[in-house]
Amino acid sequence: MSSSTIPINEKKLKAEEGKLKKIIAAIKKALSKELLWGLCIAIVSIPMALVVSYVIYTYASQEVLEVFQIIAGDEPTFVTIYIICVIGIYISRIIATAIKTQLESLKKD
Repeated sequence: MSSSTIPINEKKLKAEEGKLKKIIAAIKKALSKELLWGLCIAIVSIPMALVVSYVIYTYASQEVLEVFQIIAGDEPTFVTIYIICVIGIYISRIIATAIKTQLESLKKD
């Protein structure tokens, strides 16, 4: 190998290293964003689950309570409602993000 090819190879390696650093930074950013969304959803779901729990136990008929007891099983009903709220909010966020992405792509066209 000649001495002139070594600097060219080093430049290629540095360019690839730069691309790899950009990819890692993008992954870190996306992961931290999802973790923050998860924390926000977990916090927002607590009062929602409390309100739904109160409404169910205050205003629901006996049949609804029995059905909910079947759904909840051995778990406390608050935990079950909380999990349902978390899943519902997260799915809603995913759908809203998908719609926003589609609308942005339509504006570009």
